Amino acid sequence: MPTRCAGFLTITESRCPEFAACFRLDNDLSSNRGIQRQAATDYIRRELEFAAAVGGTYLLVVPGAVGRPRPYDTVEFHRSVESLQTVADEFARHGIRAAIEPIRAAEVSFCHTIGDALRYLEAVAHPAIGHINGDVYHMQSGEAHIGEAILGAGERLTNLHMADSNRCALGEGSMDFDTIIRALHLIDFTREGCYVTPEPLGPGGDPYPAMFGNPDSILLDHLVEQSVRHFREREQAVVENPLHS
Repeated sequence: MPTRCAGFLTITESRCPEFAACFRLDNDLSSNRGIQRQAATDYIRRELEFAAAVGGTYLLVVPGAVGRPRPYDTVEFHRSVESLQTVADEFARHGIRAAIEPIRAAEVSFCHTIGDALRYLEAVAHPAIGHINGDVYHMQSGEAHIGEAILGAGERLTNLHMADSNRCALGEGSMDFDTIIRALHLIDFTREGCYVTPEPLGPGGDPYPAMFGNPDSILLDHLVEQSVRHFREREQAVVENPLHS
């Protein structure tokens, strides 16, 4: 369950309000093939129904296929916008927020930064499509400064994926989590409906193939426990000594 302490950030440890939809080549909102765009919007409709039935609060949306870093053409952004607009009313009907996730250039062909996500939201121009899902692993390569990018996202940020610099558990790399935590507190990320979600997927360009392997329960337990422990330790230090942690 998501856990929250008064004045502290909500970190999800097991059951998550997020539904992280998987957008690949066969269900790509920006595809130059209509059948794949239709598959993407049909997929979103199914995910929205499921999320609403089990109490989800937002659905993660990636504007272009993950694992396709080369662009189709110069109008894929516009196709993606038009595709999402066709299901925007469904988000409103189910009471689920759409959270656009920017992803690094090594994995997707467009929408790489918080600024890109804001421009995408502006293009969609629908009240139900108004939030961002950040990811510090992608932000370390796409943003000039992760803390400033979080401040730029402001109240549109609804969830932040966390992994260390090597995409492993928090505390096992060199990511500056103190700066990230400070930025989250500055945008009042302790408010209702805001979450921090550990996502230590491990090194590699495309994490989706791991979905089809045999899970290592011992490793997964370690990833969760280490990430939550390190995050809580760093947040406690930042809150107690905001200028010296």
